[in-house]
Order: sequence, then structure tokens, then C-alpha cells
Amino acid sequence: MENKKYGKPSQDFAEIRFGDKRLDKRLQKTLDAMSEKPRESILNVCGSKHDAKRFYALLSNEKFSGDKITEAAKKATQERIKNSGIKEVLLPQDTTDINLSGHKKTEGLGFCGNHHTKGIQVHSSMALTPSGVPLGLATQQYSTRETGKSATKAAKKPSRPIEEKESYRWLTTVRESLAVVPQGVNPIIICDREGDFYELYSEMLSLDTSFVVRITKNRNTINKVCVTQEIRQTPSCGKLELSIPRDTRKNRPARVAKMEVAHCAVSIAKPKFAGSEAPDFLTLNLVRITEIGDTTDEPVEWISATNMPVLTAEDAMKIVTYYVHRWKIERFHYILKSGCQVERIQQRTYERILPIILLYSVISVYLLAMTYTARYAPDTPCDAFLDEHEWKILHRLVTKNTPMPQEPYSIKVAVEYLGQLGSFKHSPSDGEYGVKSIWKGLFKLFDALDVVDRLMG
Repeated sequence: MENKKYGKPSQDFAEIRFGDKRLDKRLQKTLDAMSEKPRESILNVCGSKHDAKRFYALLSNEKFSGDKITEAAKKATQERIKNSGIKEVLLPQDTTDINLSGHKKTEGLGFCGNHHTKGIQVHSSMALTPSGVPLGLATQQYSTRETGKSATKAAKKPSRPIEEKESYRWLTTVRESLAVVPQGVNPIIICDREGDFYELYSEMLSLDTSFVVRITKNRNTINKVCVTQEIRQTPSCGKLELSIPRDTRKNRPARVAKMEVAHCAVSIAKPKFAGSEAPDFLTLNLVRITEIGDTTDEPVEWISATNMPVLTAEDAMKIVTYYVHRWKIERFHYILKSGCQVERIQQRTYERILPIILLYSVISVYLLAMTYTARYAPDTPCDAFLDEHEWKILHRLVTKNTPMPQEPYSIKVAVEYLGQLGSFKHSPSDGEYGVKSIWKGLFKLFDALDVVDRLMG
């Protein structure tokens, strides 16, 4: 992404044509407004009841196509991958629940999560550079469960075909993600423990795509040995330091941990309920990292499965590095729900909510891309993300009366400015600004731009 133009979220949809110029303009105008005020309701985003009604009319217009929005988002991601010049693209995927329990009048909603929460399950795949800079959404799927699950259905779940299980979305997401990757670029699928199932490994191997999946099941090898026993008996091949992100569920702060690395190859046996088309065994490489030294927290142990060659300690550490970038999709979910507040979307039907989730998802990736470009490619000019009047107003807001630069400053400086706008306080010991401070700063910048526009208009 160095020195490449990322572009505004609305540009991803600039070529959409619904066969009605008014609809085309309405989509562009509303998405620009959503980008500037993602925490606001559609009414506040549109600025008036009249404009809000026109946006709602867009969603219900027979010429409006959610498929066109989806395809435009995928095409924009594909173009960024192509223009970035990278030879490998990371494709982490994961699911998050959009809690809409308070939206009692929305038709078509089912349940998600624990089967007591009304809402939508959103399963996304993002494209990242090998250094971890987001390039866009690769694909996104939506589902909502029927009310609860019967005990009979739950009991029969292991024997049901994979196509009838919720986990099937992992397979379809792999296929849809690969379709976005240009020729000449090697895709690497990255999954958390939910992706640790035999059919997914079989699918990815049949597609000849690289993958890294964190394992959770203690399967048997064809030699009747548990895979965890096999890897834990393997001697360490090296050490590294790893930045462990904050764990909000266990209330643990971020820290740097000293880790040992080990790797081995295993052939896992086919589970009893795997489909008949699955092979009798699969050969995978396992990579294990284990925290060493004194720690007040529970020591970290991760075991990942991959089909990529792992012959040396450097190979193993590369697999660990790839997996660590999976956390970017969790940050994406955080922005989507806390920054863009998609759980406040109010629409009459399930179908009308889905394109709005996608639009806010594109905005969320834009915010995330800005944050990580500043960290991994700090010299990138800020006009990769901000228009000229935006970076100039941002400079004036933060530096007051210092001379205005004639050329765009770096994205690192721009993100520091946004962080200062979005934070009540910040000291050098706090490290880099987090994505929350950056999005708050960006919203304040857009508020200031609104004032300027009104004064000049």
C-alpha cells in the first residue's frame, strides 16, 4: 500500500448504475454522509426527514440491487490488491453477531449468538497485505437463526451433511474470497478455532490454497496419537517475542511475551461424521508457540495447522506472524459495532438492513486501513486517504497558526493529528494512538468541515 491511493468509501461504489441517475446520486451522497457521521442515525446522517425518506425509498426501489453493492465492494478490493504490487494476500475470516434485540418491529429477524439474542450473524473475509494493512472486504455473508434449537436437531448435528451446518459458510467464504484475488497473487486463508474442522481443511487443500488455522480439536493421527501430544513432544526450534493484544473478555492488558516455537508434520485421520467425499486422511504441518518465563497470566499456547512448508524455525515464525494478523478482523468488528454502531440500524425488514451493514463495513475497513498504514507504511502521503481540504483543515485544527504545508504530510502525522483530536489526553508512554482515538478524531474533523462548508456556502 506504500504511496498508493486508498480512496474514500464512496469511490468503491462510484461505478454502480441502477438505471436511474437519481438513485445513483442518492447512494453516493448518502455514503459520503455515512462516512462522515457513522455514529449517527440515518435521519441525522441525511440531515433532514426529506433526505432520509429518499434514502429509505432507495432501499425499497425495485431498481435497487444489493448484489450490485456487494460486487462493487469486491471489485474495489480486487483493484487495491492488484495495484498494491503484493505477491501474497492474507484473507482472515470470522463471524460476529449484530445484536438487534431492541428492534422489535423489524420483520424477518431471527436469532444469533446464544439463541436468545435477536439479530444477524455477519461472516466477513478481509484482504490484508503481508504486513497487515487492510485492502478491503473480500466477501461478506449474513444469516439469522430460527427461534432456538431443538434438542433433537442438536443431537443429530454431527451426522448432518456439512452443507446443512452453519459452519458451511466457512467453505463458501473461502471460495468467494479466492475469486477476488488477482492472478499472480498467492492467497493465504487465516481462521481462528471455529475454522478447525476437517471439511474446511479438505476444501482448502482441494483448491490448492495456502492456509493457517488455529486448532482447537485434539484429533487422532493415523498412528492413533493425539495431535497435541505429537506437537508437545517436539523439541523447540527457536524463540521469539510476540505482542499479545488486549483480551477484553478476560480483562487482560496487552503485553509482549517471550515464546518458544516448535513444528512437526502430522497426518490426521478422517472423523466419523465427515462426508464420504472427504479423503481418509490429511497431512498438515503444525506450529506451536508456548509462552516461557514468569508470567502472572495464564501462559499462552497456540497451535496452528497449515499446508505451507515448515522446514525451519524461520518458516514456523512466518506462520505465527501470518496468524497474528487475524486480529485485524476483530478490530474490524470492533469499529463496525462500536464506531459505526451498526446495532442501532433501524429498518423495517431484515433485507433492508443488510446493504447498510455492508456500506458501514466498507467504512470500517477504511478507518482500519488508515490506522495500520500509519504504523506499517508511515511515509505514505496522507492524501491516500484524505482530500486536500481535509488534510489542510486537520493541520489547522491541531497546529493552530503554524504555516500551512503546501504538500500532503505523511499518513503517520495525519493519524497523530487525528489521535490528538480524538483523545482527551495522551502521553509518550501511551505508545501509538488506538483506532478508537483515530475514529473519534476523524469524526471531529468532519464536524469541523461541516462548519466550514456552511460558512462558505
